[in-house]
Amino acid sequence: MKKNKKELLGLRLKEYRENRKLTQDKLAEMVGIDPKHLSRIENGRNYPSLETLEKILDSLDVSYEEIFNFKLLVSKDELIKKINSRLEVLDESKLKLIYNIVNEF
Repeated sequence: MKKNKKELLGLRLKEYRENRKLTQDKLAEMVGIDPKHLSRIENGRNYPSLETLEKILDSLDVSYEEIFNFKLLVSKDELIKKINSRLEVLDESKLKLIYNIVNEF
């Protein structure tokens, strides 16, 4: 099922919040909103006001460009498929370079 923009925004906010190791309660406190409201935003049931969105983004130290980049919301399997399809067309020297970069992680 395709997600609407409200759901995608909520997923991105949740992703950044979790990456920052913040609970919904803590982020809601930082932003000055009720944790239930933040939950509804993350679950795609409510849009935040522009003022609330600005406070959330400031608290998460993330830009509008980053949060609205919905192309990154794909599963691990889908990411691997996309990466593999791009790797298949590269010549050996570029593959070796990418291998060395990935190997550093």
